[in-house]
Amino acid sequence: MTAPPRVALLVALALATPAGAQPVPGLGATDPRQVVPADRAPWNAVGEIEAAENRCTGTLVGPRSVVTAQHCLIDAQGRAIVRPNQVAFRLGTRIARGVSLLVGQGFDIALEQPWRSDWALVTLDASLGEGRALRLSREPPREGTPLSLPGWQHDRPGALVADMRCRVLVMGTFGAQGMLVGHNCAGTMGSSGAPLIARDEAGGFIVVGIQAKAALGRSVGVAVPAFTLPMR
Repeated sequence: MTAPPRVALLVALALATPAGAQPVPGLGATDPRQVVPADRAPWNAVGEIEAAENRCTGTLVGPRSVVTAQHCLIDAQGRAIVRPNQVAFRLGTRIARGVSLLVGQGFDIALEQPWRSDWALVTLDASLGEGRALRLSREPPREGTPLSLPGWQHDRPGALVADMRCRVLVMGTFGAQGMLVGHNCAGTMGSSGAPLIARDEAGGFIVVGIQAKAALGRSVGVAVPAFTLPMR
């Protein structure tokens, strides 16, 4: 008997934190990622988040608003979220710093759970999003929706890479982890906080999810649904 998609994803993701040697998170036997031009839409809205010792991906969703994963903002001691001015957003040669943070409620920093709360909105001290910010979807994505997952990833320093041949596997509730988007996009360390980008009905680019968790040795993961984030 075949397990339902969300159950199979939960099983895969539950293997993401064992002790000892680990396969590469978020990548399977083949690597579908490719370099994309960081100066062209929609990729020009995707930058690097630096906070404490963390390096992740963030996306402009307003002139001064960046969305990323909350676990990317945990301090070096693993005890608290960093102060806003300790968050830097790098977009090409431009760097802006945070002036305020809005984060998902109920997030256990030690456990990095529940995954539904693993999001953060950073307000920047400079406007970088004019003409490039992406819109957050206000609707849940349908199963089978084509996706792209771009990110600044540790194994490909200096390059923005994206899996552009993936899709939504399931949109639903993953037990205590809450409502999430399950997908089969490839993305490894550094892709945390990256956007799941889809096309809207008019053919424009839209963010349907924020990457939260990837399985070990498999190109599957879960993302916080964009429609659950507060509008900015």
